[in-house]
Amino acid sequence: MYPRTQFGNRARSFQSAWYDDFSWLEYSLKLDRAFCFVCRMFNTASGLNVGQIDLAFTKKGFQNWSSATTKFKKHQNSKTHNFTMTAYHNFLSSKPIDVTLDESRELAISEREKQRLYNRSILHRLIDITLCLAKSGKPFRGHFENDSHVCKGLFLDIVDILKKYDSTLQTHLQKGPQNAKYISNHIQNDLLASINNVMKRCIEKKVSNRLVTIMADETSDVGHHEQMSVVIRYFDDEACKPVEQFIGIQRLTAVDANTIFNSLSNKIAQFNINWKSVIAVCFDGASAMSGKFNSVQAKVKEINPCALYVHCYGHCLNLTLVDSLGNKNRIIFDFFGCVQLIYSFIEGSPTRHAVFEKIVQETNSKLKTLKTLSTTRWACRAEAVTAVENNYSSVIQCLQEIANNTKYSEVRAKANGILYQMKSFNFIFALYMLKPILIQIQIVSAQLQAPNLDLLGAVSIVNALKKSLGELRNNDDKYSTLYDNVLKVCSEFEIDIPCVKNRKVSTKIENNKTQHTHIDKKSEMKYCVFFTVLDDMCNGLENRFNQETLNIISSIGRLIQLKAEQFDIDLLSQTFSLNNDELEGEQSLLRSMPDFIPGTSTKTIYQWLENLSTSQNFLNIHKALKLFVTIPVTSCSCERAFSKLSLVKTKLRSRMKQERLDDMMMIFIEQELASQINPEDVIDEFKNLHPFERRLEL
Repeated sequence: MYPRTQFGNRARSFQSAWYDDFSWLEYSLKLDRAFCFVCRMFNTASGLNVGQIDLAFTKKGFQNWSSATTKFKKHQNSKTHNFTMTAYHNFLSSKPIDVTLDESRELAISEREKQRLYNRSILHRLIDITLCLAKSGKPFRGHFENDSHVCKGLFLDIVDILKKYDSTLQTHLQKGPQNAKYISNHIQNDLLASINNVMKRCIEKKVSNRLVTIMADETSDVGHHEQMSVVIRYFDDEACKPVEQFIGIQRLTAVDANTIFNSLSNKIAQFNINWKSVIAVCFDGASAMSGKFNSVQAKVKEINPCALYVHCYGHCLNLTLVDSLGNKNRIIFDFFGCVQLIYSFIEGSPTRHAVFEKIVQETNSKLKTLKTLSTTRWACRAEAVTAVENNYSSVIQCLQEIANNTKYSEVRAKANGILYQMKSFNFIFALYMLKPILIQIQIVSAQLQAPNLDLLGAVSIVNALKKSLGELRNNDDKYSTLYDNVLKVCSEFEIDIPCVKNRKVSTKIENNKTQHTHIDKKSEMKYCVFFTVLDDMCNGLENRFNQETLNIISSIGRLIQLKAEQFDIDLLSQTFSLNNDELEGEQSLLRSMPDFIPGTSTKTIYQWLENLSTSQNFLNIHKALKLFVTIPVTSCSCERAFSKLSLVKTKLRSRMKQERLDDMMMIFIEQELASQINPEDVIDEFKNLHPFERRLEL
């Protein structure tokens, strides 16, 4: 029984039958009022009833029982009630709060992971651009990098080109966070450093627990900084051959032995290489590098007495030429001076070069570009001498035309002076004598620069050169042919052959240190020039290539012939840490095995290494051969690094920081390794490169 309220003449009350007609209806006994449960609880749930709250059914309560049915129906059809009913039904059909929270969390994590993968895809594109430019040694930045400039540098220009065809990159640059575009110069440096670190870890993994050899050389760059290039050489078991890898470039603040050694130690320590695992070092002949008592190689031997020192064979050959073709012989000395003057005079002026080209075309001869004389690479002088010999007639005519038509007295004087030298008997003799010698030396020099050359092959090449020069000296027929060619050229160009002075001449008048007289000019040139040059060259080859590795080379040579004696066994065992008895026993067994054919060349060594790579029975011989081919012959890999240094650090990039230079050089030189790295590893390294968190989640 509900309380009654007087309405006019009648008392009215709440009726329980209304519950059946209106499911949302609720009644408060305390207040004697009716409410709408749905509107009271979900009035603001949908956000659509703001400012439209029906207070009678939500807060105050409804009590006008006389018109209750009409009011209930009106409320039930109102928009406010319908919106709350929708919210109520949505609530009834919704999942529990813990499930909803879990789903929300999973959705947030999924969206975050999706964004992270998206960010990494952006880094993939930037890494590819960085690798493309670095592997080519190209500059990244421009003089002006504002958006208003057309040319902003290669990195930004490639980004602009790529975003035209890549919607992902375009969206990132246009709609992504403007403070995290990741195309600034600082990000470029970080990407280069990350790639370099990943490459270093790859090299470190390859040389881990291996015996290596180290090559180093120094040069000055365009910024007047002394740079040291460091290369390691190790035996790759998979490829079954030695491999050389550039590990970095180090700036030197001084060139004394202590500074160089410390810098070298710091560089190899970055790859977890210690001097105990170094079997040989290869440097040039500078006193700071090769001195006996207080040099870099001496400091290495203090730590590792078994380490070998190899004086770069390329430098040895160059020094041999300097000694034999320097200023000892005036005829040869004057000849090279004249060759350099020819190049400087004709190629130093576009006008004179045009005259030279015109004469070559008129004579229907093949143009052979004139070459300058290298002050450090004497083996390249063969090209300069060959160019003069091939263009001799054209050069003569060119100089004559320049001398006759020039308006400048000094040009005429120079042209006539060079003509006088070129049309001399001594010049022609030196030209035809040196050409075959220098060509042979050039071939040997090129072979010594091969990355996969070992000591046995290098010694055989040098011995072949000594034998060839010895045969040239002792073969009178070859000298007669050479002299006849000289006479033929002299006759063709009307060059006088000087007479022989048969009387004693003071050395103050003629620079001839012997008082021996000759019957003719042929004999005089043979003994005073031809023999002198060849003898000095042969003696230089004998002395310069007499290094501490010669005994090891001889022992290995006898080992692959299966003729190693006790001295050879002891030397190899001491050098490569082998077991004497086992090494001797293995040699005895190999004599009766048909797969191991004795030989004397490098080819035999690699055939044996291939056969021994699958065998576990001849470990001492296998180790001896592996370590032997690991010993370097030249430091040419360091020289090649300097060639690339001149392309990376140019006059326009002379202020490049050392860290960026090292990163660029590593990628530029080790292009194959840079192409094989995983971009995901680079991104992980980039993420952790600095102690702070990146603005983009990676």
